[in-house]
Amino acid sequence: MLYRMTDQLESGPYLGHSADLAWQLLFACGSIIVATIPIKTYIFFRPLLVCLAYLSSALAPPGAQTSLMGLLTVPIKYFPYVMIGMDLLMAGPAAAAQSVAGAVVGHAWWWSVWGVGLGSQGVLANAAQAPQWLRNLLGEGRAPRPPPNAGGVAAGLAAGGVQVIPPRRPAPSTSGGGHQWGQGHRLGG
Repeated sequence: MLYRMTDQLESGPYLGHSADLAWQLLFACGSIIVATIPIKTYIFFRPLLVCLAYLSSALAPPGAQTSLMGLLTVPIKYFPYVMIGMDLLMAGPAAAAQSVAGAVVGHAWWWSVWGVGLGSQGVLANAAQAPQWLRNLLGEGRAPRPPPNAGGVAAGLAAGGVQVIPPRRPAPSTSGGGHQWGQGHRLGG
């Protein structure tokens, strides 16, 4: 799940700007550590996952949906809250508090870098650009990217965004129906 969300961000709004994603992810990880000091946690996987889920869902196109294990379909904008609720039910209030810390950091990331509305830019968008040494390390060249969301969230999503894939439908049968299992052999005969 962590890989999938990071891959969606890197191939969507951060397409061609992996250094910016890595730089912002570094600050998000530090913020998660600071935000979870009051609850005395030592494992930061779940808050990071909720943070990335919050950012992905905030950048998703309107009306996008996700499926939970093929059983329940929910609008993607509610997915981080569903994750927090699942943590509360399965692991108790301490785990839910960790997830809430991740959601708070995810919201701060989205608001400070991407801004709130279409066509807007976050207050820290210029500071969120990766330094040149990180760009060189990741092979992204010399030119810094334009500020995130210079053309609105829709501009970032036009480059890829969150992929919405409908459930698979069974392939139509060419032989008139049913499966072609072969002739088989009768037992004992």
